[in-house]
Amino acid sequence: MDYSDSRYYSIFLIKHSLSVRVLFPPKVIDRLGGNSYNKVASIVMEKDKIMLEDYYQLDNSYYHKRLDDDLYAAKWGMVIEFLDLNDPNLRPFDGVNFALIGFKSDKGVYINHGRVGAVEGPQAIRTQLAKLPWHLGRNVRVFDVGDIDGPNRSLEQLQQSLARAVKRLRELNLRPIVLGGGHETAYGHYLGLKSSLASDQDLAVINMDAHFDLRPYDQTGPNSGTGFRQMFDDTLAQKQAFNYLILGIQEHNNNLFLFDFVAKSKAIQFLTGMDMYQMGYKEVCKVVDTFLAGKEQVYLTIDIDCFSAGAAPGVSAIQSLGVDPNLAVLVFQHIAASGKLIGFDIVEVSPPHDIDNHTANLAASFVFYLTQVWAQAHD
Repeated sequence: MDYSDSRYYSIFLIKHSLSVRVLFPPKVIDRLGGNSYNKVASIVMEKDKIMLEDYYQLDNSYYHKRLDDDLYAAKWGMVIEFLDLNDPNLRPFDGVNFALIGFKSDKGVYINHGRVGAVEGPQAIRTQLAKLPWHLGRNVRVFDVGDIDGPNRSLEQLQQSLARAVKRLRELNLRPIVLGGGHETAYGHYLGLKSSLASDQDLAVINMDAHFDLRPYDQTGPNSGTGFRQMFDDTLAQKQAFNYLILGIQEHNNNLFLFDFVAKSKAIQFLTGMDMYQMGYKEVCKVVDTFLAGKEQVYLTIDIDCFSAGAAPGVSAIQSLGVDPNLAVLVFQHIAASGKLIGFDIVEVSPPHDIDNHTANLAASFVFYLTQVWAQAHD
């Protein structure tokens, strides 16, 4: 097709902060007659369904909707609703609403020389979550909006696609629950949350993880271990502080360069897994409260590899030691109760390495328990 004809129209629609390019051939323009540009733009505004790149909805048979109105017997899979983020007629929802979105990528894990398989994480977590009982009542809605997926796309492209989708969720008053995927998920999620805030608003980050994920990326490029260094560099460029708290660090999984980087940064705080074991739930929560003091928004990311192989065998980087999952649940709920949580994700679930779905079930349980409290908190 020859696009050299000057009568081809390239129209960029700014809808939901996204750009869509549409080319119309001369014969269409001729048929429209005078004032063609406005008429073409009107047609696109009415018909446009292409907004989010690398975005795919789930098959409608994925969950089994309930056949009656008995919520006492309902499970998550009977209550979850489907939603198309590319529907231009969507308007912000009222009340408390959650949105599940999968990030089907473990490209960052591969680049980081980890065990691949986390690309299958979203499906495995959904399968386990669908089996759990529904405890959130009639006034809370949970949507599954589908996946960000692109096996032939670069890691950076997929992260940008996730960022746009997360921003769209926030615009619709849907609280994002992102199911990874490798921990490269975090940078895309973070970008989406940041773009939904005013330019002068900071976003605090809490990461439960065995690793700092602060590795330099100037030579290797971004991967699953560089996301928080990218966040650090972004905030530095914007002359803002990077408010970052890591819970569950394992000393034997992080080299001295990373500990030195954290010490020099002064703004980054952490507790090791041993610290948390010795301190207990209440003291850990005091550290969280001190970190959140004066901050308005927080993003929580959970790397499932912060738990030992006994609790989470199906991970990209398996652990011999780890945080107690029961303590973790209480900490997650405490963060949610602050009213400052605006998004959370669970990453690094690797089904090919799982045993009897232990890890996927643990991840689903975290969604279950965190939403119990988050549904009652106002961000």
